[in-house]
Amino acid sequence: MRPLKQMIQDWIRDFVSDSIPTTKATVIDTRREPPVLMQNMDASRIMSILIAAECGYTRDLFSLYRDIVVADSHLQAEFSKRKLAVLGDTLTFLPFDKKQQADIDACDAVRAEVDNIKGWIKACGHLLDATLYPVSVVEKVFTPVQSGYTVRQLIPVPHHLLDYTIGHMQIFDVDQNGFVLSTKHDPDPSRYIVHRGHLLTAPDNWGGPMRSILFWWLLSAMSREWWAKFLERYGTPFLLGKFERGDAKSQSILERAFSMATRLGGLVTTKETEVEIKQAAAADTGKAYEAFIDVCNKEKSKLILGQTLSSEARPTGLGSGVSKMHENVRQDIRAFDSKSLSETLRDQLIVQFCTINSLSGRPPRLQYGFESAGDTQDALTQLDNLDKAGLELTDQGLASFSQRSGLDVRRKTTPASPIPFSVKTHGIVAADAITTRGVPDLSRALRRHHADVARIISESRSQSEALQRLSQYFPEMSTQDAVATIQAATTAAAINGATLWSEPTR
Repeated sequence: MRPLKQMIQDWIRDFVSDSIPTTKATVIDTRREPPVLMQNMDASRIMSILIAAECGYTRDLFSLYRDIVVADSHLQAEFSKRKLAVLGDTLTFLPFDKKQQADIDACDAVRAEVDNIKGWIKACGHLLDATLYPVSVVEKVFTPVQSGYTVRQLIPVPHHLLDYTIGHMQIFDVDQNGFVLSTKHDPDPSRYIVHRGHLLTAPDNWGGPMRSILFWWLLSAMSREWWAKFLERYGTPFLLGKFERGDAKSQSILERAFSMATRLGGLVTTKETEVEIKQAAAADTGKAYEAFIDVCNKEKSKLILGQTLSSEARPTGLGSGVSKMHENVRQDIRAFDSKSLSETLRDQLIVQFCTINSLSGRPPRLQYGFESAGDTQDALTQLDNLDKAGLELTDQGLASFSQRSGLDVRRKTTPASPIPFSVKTHGIVAADAITTRGVPDLSRALRRHHADVARIISESRSQSEALQRLSQYFPEMSTQDAVATIQAATTAAAINGATLWSEPTR
């Protein structure tokens, strides 16, 4: 008969096997992507797209988001910075309880599984789209193996397949050829990972944080068009002809000469005719264009990264502290993105993996990255100040510091102390015959009065421990007498050596 534990595990596996997705529902064909919507875009058309999205039809809104990210170099670079701040860090798996072997085994199994997941980085990058998009969805596909199930693939679900026309999110069905069908289904938690990586409480179909970028993008895109038209019209020099008032003949000659100049590259006039070449003030208009583009880009950077100094260096004044303040803001955003993504992956993937594989340990915690180098340095300075004050971290404090800094920290091993500490491992070689003959008698004399003090010092592992035990041994003795007694006992130990301390007290 099978053991009861094995029977329970088999029953759980049979119960959940029907809900484990082993075939993918998302078939991606790039030829089925919605068409580009950027051409002839204006404010009224953007408003119509937003109104349609608020009614639940988000296909055009998410398509416009896609076009903007692909076409706007500044926005794309800032968006990539925010993602790389998380994905560039090491993903650490922490056992739920380091003292429980089952939790440690579950952590090791999850770590090995994630290392073998196909498309892990790409899937996490897609989930991080939800820092600007209202939501991101990734499909999970499992494969049965001898010991349970393994994650075969993580497939990003394109945003244009999402729909909110019935009041909540649904996903359009797709056939095996990638054609989008008219039917939809709810996102099953056993099949999909749904991530929302922002703090807005507005409905998803309102567009998320990306909505506030739309008009800044429009202004920056239109300014490029306006600048191109200005250069086309005024970017090249033009001719200015002057003639006497009422001289129709000279006017006619100049007009014909100007019309021929565009084809011949020159003109012929009389000496009395005055012709000047004028140049538009393109430099001044270029500065205005640059300033306007700069304003648009700064607004995008503030939304995505919370600061602007990382996109373009700007003078802030000596000792202003602005750069450090901006770095603190960026670190806050990075920490939130890391915690948010880690929570989503743990709750919607790791917990499921542990359940369907009947792992007895609790699912591990995930941690993306650690504190910044500046924060770690501040913590080390604080630890140094604690040591100077005679304080030290507890075991729980060391574990917390290891988790925050990403460094595997343990207590420093105390080196072998000079005599009288750890005296059993040390001996004294006599320097001369007088010392050799005098050591036994002096040792026996001191040992009679300070045997307990010598024992306390010899058994102590460090100076701090010896001082603490000696203070308990002399609770009512004056400081001067206690110091004299300790000095006498220490002298006895130094003179007697390691071998004499181990002799029985007489």
